Amino acid sequence: MPARAFRLLLHHSAVQALAAAAGDVETHLVGGVLRDRALGLPLKDIDAVVASRGREIAERLAETLPARLVLLGGKEFAAYRLVTEELDVDLWDRDGTTLDQDLARRDFTVNSFALEVRSGALIDPFDGVRDLERRLLKATTPESFSGDPLRVLRLPRLLLRLPGFAADPETVELARRSVPRLTDVAAERVRDELTFILESPEAHRGVALLIALDVYPGLWLGTPGERLPAGTALSEVEALVERIHDLRLQDAEAAGQVDARIARLAALFRNLSQKTPQGTLREVLVRFRDQGYLTRQTADDVAHVLELGFLPESDLDLRRFLHRAGRLWATAFCALGARMAARKEGLDRWQAVLPRLTDLARREGEVLFDPPRLVTGADVQELLGIPPGKEIGRVLDAVREAQVEGRVRTREEAVAVVRGMVRE
Repeated sequence: MPARAFRLLLHHSAVQALAAAAGDVETHLVGGVLRDRALGLPLKDIDAVVASRGREIAERLAETLPARLVLLGGKEFAAYRLVTEELDVDLWDRDGTTLDQDLARRDFTVNSFALEVRSGALIDPFDGVRDLERRLLKATTPESFSGDPLRVLRLPRLLLRLPGFAADPETVELARRSVPRLTDVAAERVRDELTFILESPEAHRGVALLIALDVYPGLWLGTPGERLPAGTALSEVEALVERIHDLRLQDAEAAGQVDARIARLAALFRNLSQKTPQGTLREVLVRFRDQGYLTRQTADDVAHVLELGFLPESDLDLRRFLHRAGRLWATAFCALGARMAARKEGLDRWQAVLPRLTDLARREGEVLFDPPRLVTGADVQELLGIPPGKEIGRVLDAVREAQVEGRVRTREEAVAVVRGMVRE
């Protein structure tokens, strides 16, 4: 299967430049570049290992390509990145280890074979090419996950990235054993992996594996590896695709504004127990954010979507929903529809509201999201003859509420509301 792809890869200008820069030093292409080319996927970057003199080769290659040289390994290991306009070349110096030892430290067999850059010889001690043909993600060694627990999350990530792949059952079990050690991994690295999974169009497959691995909901509650009920989280993530499709039939532009990752995160948090030993759902969300698994903006958006968990059906409620939701209205409404579908709680009612809400958002969305200021605090003081204070804010809030409800659209109408406050 990969022979022709590998021959073409060896003729790539960056690979030939690498071979020239390495001279007589043993040099191999490894990892994702071979996997992706064998699968016919686009070439994004090139990974290579050299037997020695890595810094010297990297500097020579940087001049030849040309490329910007970045030191990756620090004092721990010799690794270099050559950054060009088209792609990056990552170069590892395996000085002191054999090629087989280098391949053995890699995560999955489909990443654990090598191609010699001059002869084209294939070195495949772990049957990675065969697993590529079988579309199987399999741990390179029994120690694949214990050495780096983050690989637990790279399993669902690769499953989503590689078309038609499945996870080897024994590999899933190996990964599950390392899940409790996810808390030892820098939270930012975990966050990056979760982001990739939840942004994928096939996110439901990734979430299913997170549940099977006991990552969810344990990690969210501070106990990764503990088997806990996941509620309807997976069903909600699956149903989201159809709800976005429903919205797209009404308004393609609005559907394009749905932040599916936020909606999926909301589903995952919604299915945690509302009152856990660790505190309320809101407290769990804040703690998850403070631990570094969410950015502050993401946590705020998820909290906002969770607060909009009611179905607006009256005309007045539709207006209030759009005002409260703001530019997250499409995300919040699709998340709500996904929950109702998963829990069989009146999806037909949601679908009946959808065209009305979409039409209102199209006609008056900008005004409802942030109603224009029609009167000022100074206006209120003059009209009511009152000094500065909390009463001014109460009156301005009343005008804004009247705008949201559609009772006030002009300055004259706003002034009438203010004057009416005297009688109250």
